[in-house]
Amino acid sequence: MTLRGRFAAYFARRRFAPYFNASPLTAPSAVLALNVWICWRLFHTEYLDQLPSIEGAFISLARYIAEHWPMYDWFPMWLGGYPFPRAYQPLLHYTVAVVSSITGASPALAYHFITACAYSLGGVAFYFLARSLIQSRAAAFSGALLFSTFSPSLLLLPEVRADAWSWRNARRLQAMVAYGEGPNITGLTLGIFALAMLHRALERRTRASFVLAGISLALVPATNWPSTMALLMAIAAYVIALNAREFRDRIGRVAAIGVFAAALVLPLALPSTILSTFRNANLMGDMPTPGAPRWIGLALIGAAVIASRFALSRVPFPVRFAALYATITTGIVIASGYAGVRLLPQAMRFHLAMEIAIVLLAITAAFWLTHTRPAVARALVAVTLVFCAAQAWQYRHYARSIIQPLDIRRSIEYQEARWFAANTHGGRADAPGTVSFWMNAFTDTPQLTGCCEQSSPTREDFIVDYITAAGYHSEAESADYTLLWMKAFAVEAFAAGGPASREHYHSFQFPYRFRGKLPLVWQNGDDFIYRIPERTPGLARVVGVRDLVKRPPENGIDVAELRPFVAALDDPAFPIASTHWQDVNHARIIANMSRDQAISVAINYDRGWKAAASGKAVPVNADGLGLLAIEPGCSGDCVIDLRWSPGVEPWICLAISLSALTASLVWWLQPAYRKNG
Repeated sequence: MTLRGRFAAYFARRRFAPYFNASPLTAPSAVLALNVWICWRLFHTEYLDQLPSIEGAFISLARYIAEHWPMYDWFPMWLGGYPFPRAYQPLLHYTVAVVSSITGASPALAYHFITACAYSLGGVAFYFLARSLIQSRAAAFSGALLFSTFSPSLLLLPEVRADAWSWRNARRLQAMVAYGEGPNITGLTLGIFALAMLHRALERRTRASFVLAGISLALVPATNWPSTMALLMAIAAYVIALNAREFRDRIGRVAAIGVFAAALVLPLALPSTILSTFRNANLMGDMPTPGAPRWIGLALIGAAVIASRFALSRVPFPVRFAALYATITTGIVIASGYAGVRLLPQAMRFHLAMEIAIVLLAITAAFWLTHTRPAVARALVAVTLVFCAAQAWQYRHYARSIIQPLDIRRSIEYQEARWFAANTHGGRADAPGTVSFWMNAFTDTPQLTGCCEQSSPTREDFIVDYITAAGYHSEAESADYTLLWMKAFAVEAFAAGGPASREHYHSFQFPYRFRGKLPLVWQNGDDFIYRIPERTPGLARVVGVRDLVKRPPENGIDVAELRPFVAALDDPAFPIASTHWQDVNHARIIANMSRDQAISVAINYDRGWKAAASGKAVPVNADGLGLLAIEPGCSGDCVIDLRWSPGVEPWICLAISLSALTASLVWWLQPAYRKNG
């Protein structure tokens, strides 16, 4: 009998069956109970004292959805606006909004409840993946316990270990609570389930398993992009791990399930959203390392995968798959953590996926190596259980130390957000760091920045975000450049903080740049808000056609065309436009204009924007700042209807998705109909 045959036979005999003769749900239920016990406080905590976490932006999305229920609408809250599907992958946020609306819980409490569920189900998902691969409850249970109580990345990465304080602490939980990785943790949990369902579909070859595998796979890109990349790495490792006969037999099914999943998820991951995210991921601060180091690193990982595949050709498939998955994820993380070479955007975030692969490899390899030594295997299980028990107490203690409730009303984030809501009356604001993260968790105040960089439709959004925070050379120059950009983008109020600010990041350099230059309208300690004088309220302003910025600026101090544009905004010779928003997709702009004048609207250009003056279509273009420029050619009173439409893309995607789902269900149920017929 081959090694693989002995491996399968060993687990088929269930050497540990006496310990697991109860219901098949006993072991996963125990794993679930353990994880719930560890993070119990998170289930019922509304706000945490982890305000530097980006979860404020995710809670903002859930609140906005619960109050507006957008799907394919324009989203005006962040970065000059963009189509709502670009904001973030929506599945988690819609789920939170539904729970909040049904239960009456605040979006923050609903968010923490849902992400606590996702975290707790991570160990259960790992159990089902291990169970489907190695057909042993004992092995799957041991692996799920180890995954639930140990983070291998803390041993491999000194930087991560220092951040978590000790190798014994809960890195996944810390990442979710302290850094706002709720969508990533949720996506990884769904991804582990999806891998298990994919393997079962390929093993069982039933119609039901095929459909369920496709649905499971589709849930991951509907939730989070990094976890989607981790899932793609796992599927690649799975396919590479197949032997020649298995490859010929299964590759078609893998491709068919993948196509079905892609069709299902299209309405929640529009092609335009994917392209925008891919483009911006290569522009962000933690973008892939440019040049030869990146390609050399990818080549080395590819070589390592090929070498591992041939070296492990005689070991059982579960071990081979786990080893290849660990090779890919570990290579990406190690290259970033030790060599400083990012092979993918946000490469260090994949250390959470790496932990899945490493624990899976440890369990499959350990049980395979002990298949002829039952006494050693039992001893290994016992050691694992003792270690996990000790770790569980440590995890519980650590969880309680980082999950601390907060009275949000005492925070600077809440106080400034409420001031903006009460005093800007829907006008655009700019705020630093954590104030920006949490602003829209409480209000609908549009922001100059907000979240998230991958959503930005224009390069100018990155420029204005950088120059307003970093300033330039001195207080005076910083004030000059900042005021130009903020006026151009119709910002009405600006928050900043000095060295003693209660805002966590202190991201604004030259924080006193506007002292004595702008009206100080609010102050609390070393945190303050200035009013920016705007001649024309709202986002629509009349300027001369010749005053529009034509050439996109190279950086924040490239203001040769910006100065005359802002001067025109302040020029009392130009008429004042009044803007009346009917809804987020439709505005009516009224102004008394001449033919050589244009309307500049401080909204990011998108081809979905159309305008009509007195019922006649007029051109809408992007100026050099990426903002809307309308040249209506009016002489006298001019009424302009400005409307946005997502076009046909979402409806085509929705039709494809519904068609795929309907066809799959008919195909699934067809044998039952034939039998009953």
